[in-house]
Amino acid sequence: MPEELVTESLVLRKARDEDLEAIWHNVWRDRALAETMLWKPTRTRRQAAERLERTKRYQAENLAWFVCLRSSGEPIGFAGLREIGEGEYEESGICIARRFQQKGYGRQVLEALVDLVFNRLNGHLFRYGCFRENEASKALALSCGFVYIHSETLVREWDGHEYLCDFYQLTEKQ
Repeated sequence: MPEELVTESLVLRKARDEDLEAIWHNVWRDRALAETMLWKPTRTRRQAAERLERTKRYQAENLAWFVCLRSSGEPIGFAGLREIGEGEYEESGICIARRFQQKGYGRQVLEALVDLVFNRLNGHLFRYGCFRENEASKALALSCGFVYIHSETLVREWDGHEYLCDFYQLTEKQ
């Protein structure tokens, strides 16, 4: 399990104690960002500190990282994968803080995950899901060669919000 992935502008690495303020301010407390994601916004610094501890434990055991700027090390998002079958992977969340969007960072993250799945984990399928109304996420998937496969109505656990999730996939043959 790689500890970090490096792109042109980013480092995907495991969370650290010193990331607390930046990840909370950039991502976790942003209610608008959370609207098209599955995570619940974090309101207080104490909740953020507890969340960071949970995140560190989760990342230690899983293919999950903070997305950080190479230039400063500042965490501006997170990304992860999970194995859903033999050689089959699914993104378990890709999030870039709103003020860092439209800079090509999402594409760098997704391309790094694609490389990891097919070239380092020897996977043969990569599945990607996003809220139907998340046009930027949909465009990202399509621009990286993913193909729409189906949609499902799902319910976000923390608030009971029902949403339509579009799923895309990429296979080693594409």
